[in-house]
Amino acid sequence: MSYFLGFVPDKEANYQIKRVVAHISTLFNDFDIPVRWVKPNTFHLTLFYLGDNLFFPKQILLKKKISKIPFKKFKVSFNTVKVGISRTYQDLVYLDLSQGGEELREYYSQVRKVLGEKDSSLFVPHLTIGRISKDLTKEEYRNVSSDVTRVSKKLKLNDIQFTIDGMYLIHSKDGVYTFKMKFDAS
Repeated sequence: MSYFLGFVPDKEANYQIKRVVAHISTLFNDFDIPVRWVKPNTFHLTLFYLGDNLFFPKQILLKKKISKIPFKKFKVSFNTVKVGISRTYQDLVYLDLSQGGEELREYYSQVRKVLGEKDSSLFVPHLTIGRISKDLTKEEYRNVSSDVTRVSKKLKLNDIQFTIDGMYLIHSKDGVYTFKMKFDAS
């Protein structure tokens, strides 16, 4: 169970992302690498993780603090499919952004500031599509990363675009998402 602030793609973008996952999953099947693919109804861009518990009074305080952030609509588009966002998260299969990343970094900074968080971790805007379920050897990692990059160039990921018009407080429990609040763009 967890709570986080995030953004969700519209139905058309969601469908296109689902098609990308179908293409990329065959590549992992060919390498016999098991991946836990994200369910299409849970595709999202995480902005800020809030923890495992967010009791009602904290939700009210969160709403008050987040409402102070001037939030404008912006476009998101994708660049490529990648494997391993960092050494810690080498199991991550994700879409990196070609448009919208700067806006997400700015909102991340503002949220961190209004919540008084001292988070020093690197924020990399992305949309997770899967997690590799086994430890890869260096050679397996190198081969799958190379092939994922090659295949993703053919998928025209730049064509997948959507407008962010609201930020959500999302509750995740056992893979089921509940939208607790929406902060609309002005």
